[in-house]
Amino acid sequence: MTLGRSVLVVVLVAAASAAAVMLSSPPGRAAVAWCTAVSTVLVVAGLAEAQHRLRSVGRERDEAWERVRRAEFAQGRSEADLRRLQDDIDRAARVLPWAVDRLRERASSPTVLARLGQEGLLPTHETLRGVVHITVHTLHQEHRRLTSAMVMVQGCGKRLHAAITDHLQEIDERKRPYWDTSAPICREDVRADLEALDARVSSTGLLTQRLLALCGARRAGRPWARPVAVERVVRAAVGSCDHYRRVELALPQVPVAVAGPAVTAAIHALGELLDNALRFSPPTTLVRVSGEDAVSALVLHVDDSGLAMGEETLRRAREAVDFEQPLDITRLSGSRLGLAAARLSAERFGLRIAFCRSATGGTRASIVLPRQWLTTPPAPSVSRAPALPQGGGPPPVREVSPPPHRSAAAPQPPQSTARLPRRVPGATRSRPAEQPAEPAPPPARSPQETGQRTTRFRQATRAARNHRPDPGGSR
Repeated sequence: MTLGRSVLVVVLVAAASAAAVMLSSPPGRAAVAWCTAVSTVLVVAGLAEAQHRLRSVGRERDEAWERVRRAEFAQGRSEADLRRLQDDIDRAARVLPWAVDRLRERASSPTVLARLGQEGLLPTHETLRGVVHITVHTLHQEHRRLTSAMVMVQGCGKRLHAAITDHLQEIDERKRPYWDTSAPICREDVRADLEALDARVSSTGLLTQRLLALCGARRAGRPWARPVAVERVVRAAVGSCDHYRRVELALPQVPVAVAGPAVTAAIHALGELLDNALRFSPPTTLVRVSGEDAVSALVLHVDDSGLAMGEETLRRAREAVDFEQPLDITRLSGSRLGLAAARLSAERFGLRIAFCRSATGGTRASIVLPRQWLTTPPAPSVSRAPALPQGGGPPPVREVSPPPHRSAAAPQPPQSTARLPRRVPGATRSRPAEQPAEPAPPPARSPQETGQRTTRFRQATRAARNHRPDPGGSR
């Protein structure tokens, strides 16, 4: 009902009321007037309420229509956004393989993203564009890590191949005198040859331990079931280096041993520090290994006499062995792979490594052995681990303890009739092999038969040597 109709109804009711009052008799005119007035007021109030309700319904209807229009508009916009998002997803699905191909061609992530923006291949949606940026940067970092890992493995493989080639060449040179049946064989020559080959193989073992540590192996060596004295751990680390004769020991005389689980890590980490000190110091100088027995740990110091590290080099060396900073192989070069491998081997057992300037002008590398991995050395067992014979054993290492007066010609050690010691799996010391029974003398051969056997053997070895690949091919 409109406002005009409501006013017309009120006027008609008022006119009818006035007519009723005028036509009524005088005695009842007052009562009729009151009744018509009350009815007129009630009609007006009802009309006002109806008008108010109509207006409220109209407003609600208008609001409902507005909501419907907004919903239709939002639905249309959502459908458009969904179509754009689907287009962006399809574009990203085509862009990411292209970005991976460009990254494999050694393009940087900013270059790839810039080219995508120039060609209009980036998604228009901000969130999806951010996802593409993060994905490209992550792919670039992972590709750098993979490339660095491959370069690292290739470098270690080349060094191993070169070392094995040198070993084969040295073995070929050292075995030639023994093919001459007319020349006598000296036991001292045999011992020198075996010691030289043992030293070369030990240095190759350090390379394999480095490769295992960098590849994430939990153990880069043999397991040890029992504790090993600190002096033997140091000697094993010294024996794994090429120029072990340049090392001098000044260890404290303390009855301390390294627990079995940490022996391999301690040998490898100390061997890497010694190898680093020997390679970066003049060949005429010595590398000193000393010890310091602290309350909470045993500290081993490796001091060289080479040129002191610069501030930047010293900072990078400290970062390479710092447990608090993540190890990023993309920032490692060939000269710092040993420090990274030492850090990985030592980190599992908390063997901290530190670098500082040495009092001799070079660099001091220290490795801290916590007390939790130190114990008392096991009692020597005569039946299982007798002392090595005087004429055998590992190559000598120079000691710093006050030596006696040396004469011009050092006396030769007496010859030993015992065979070389044989390693027993699970034991921490070597066990000498049992003395075999005296073999029966070989049957006598005629000079003609001996000459024929020697000729056939030389022909066979010469044919094998001619088919061997060139040793210098890996250099």
